[in-house]
Amino acid sequence: MAPARRSADAPIESLTPRRRELLELLAKGFTNDEIGSALGISAGTVRVHVTAILAHLDVTNRTEAAAAFVAWESQPAQIARVLERPAIAVLPLVPLDADARTRTAAMGLTEDLAALFARWCWFPVISTLSTASARALTGTLEEVGRALHARFLVDGSVRPTSNGLRVSLHIDDAETGTQIWTDRRDLHWDRLVEEQDQLALAVVATTYPLLVSRASAPWERARPLVERSAWELAHEGMMLRAEREAGANQRALASFDEALAREPRLTLAHFGRGLAAYDALLNQWLPAAEALQRLHGAAMRCLDEAPHAAEGYFLSARHQQSLGDWSQAIAPHESAIARNPSFALAHAALSQSLQATGQIEASLVRMRHAVRLGPRAFQAGVATLHFMLGEPAEALVAAEGALATTPHYAFARGVAAASAYELGDLARARHHVEALRTSHPGFVPESFRSTFGPHVESVDRFTTALRALDRGA
Repeated sequence: MAPARRSADAPIESLTPRRRELLELLAKGFTNDEIGSALGISAGTVRVHVTAILAHLDVTNRTEAAAAFVAWESQPAQIARVLERPAIAVLPLVPLDADARTRTAAMGLTEDLAALFARWCWFPVISTLSTASARALTGTLEEVGRALHARFLVDGSVRPTSNGLRVSLHIDDAETGTQIWTDRRDLHWDRLVEEQDQLALAVVATTYPLLVSRASAPWERARPLVERSAWELAHEGMMLRAEREAGANQRALASFDEALAREPRLTLAHFGRGLAAYDALLNQWLPAAEALQRLHGAAMRCLDEAPHAAEGYFLSARHQQSLGDWSQAIAPHESAIARNPSFALAHAALSQSLQATGQIEASLVRMRHAVRLGPRAFQAGVATLHFMLGEPAEALVAAEGALATTPHYAFARGVAAASAYELGDLARARHHVEALRTSHPGFVPESFRSTFGPHVESVDRFTTALRALDRGA
């Protein structure tokens, strides 16, 4: 008689910590050689562990094991465990030169450091949307850490040299107010991507002693290095897209397209293109059909180029939300979060889908996760959630907070107007509508009902409020 097989949902918690760590790397798509290099063991030992893991989970191959891990890792309780840990905030590296190339490199290195921290480390990483405003904080290390809800602060500067950049970095412990690590590296323009990866791994190794063996191991890339010019263009597009303005959005798309002309497989550029398409849809900067087509195309390319990363799943979920399929967006958002628990934007977007499908408590949990990772960002997302929950006073405060930094953000302006209308503050509501019409005269409230779903009560309220204000109510 054949031995009884384990239940298909055998708990991953019962794996040893070492095998759970190995399973996590397997789920991210790493090969046996790569896993062995990261964990300091041989590829043969990795194969032995993989065989044991497959038997323990009662699955037949690595794909099924990865799916089991993603399903387990996406549960709110698991995400909450990660977010309860001390966090890291990568502050924007300061460019010590007015040259546009240096500024772009500083921003790009900041984003890449944060992304690598999130990929390699089990501590949460604060969104760079939040850390971007940290330069305005003039307090002590402890005060900056409290404002960002982060214990470890990565900071530094970038200045040009004769053939590249000099990057100075230091890491501070915000709880004790002490500097725990500092380093200075010269990076060459023709090897910038490779060298910044090595620098990020060194920072990770120093900050997380438990991960020294993984982070300090030499890493062999499975794909060719990204061309420098494409890398810079993609990050330039990200900067433009963050302005939340129609002209900047068009320039961002042009930057992403130029980057992809140089490096067609650059996931960052495909992801940026998808984000810009969603922004264009939300703010009505493009016809809905065109924006949806771009969003879907970017999602598919991200899934093709980086199937084990979070970006493609996030864009797929945004596409479902944009079709009004809020329930269908939940699973891909959860997959994105499982692959990157520090993906603050995915937490916020998942919160909106959960609220739209009546899962109020779960929605609030996810938004708290987003705010934990982006305490000084996501004001527009928080405003949207408050409006969806029927809390116009809180929605108005959050929307006006978003407008303080991005005054041309059409959707945030619309939420502010609708919230003020529901509060009966017609003068304030008309002020926001007039500002919306000045910056974007073609904004049509009814488009939200056709795009995001006529069955969503908050979409109907939003549309009704703006239509009434247009009539002079």
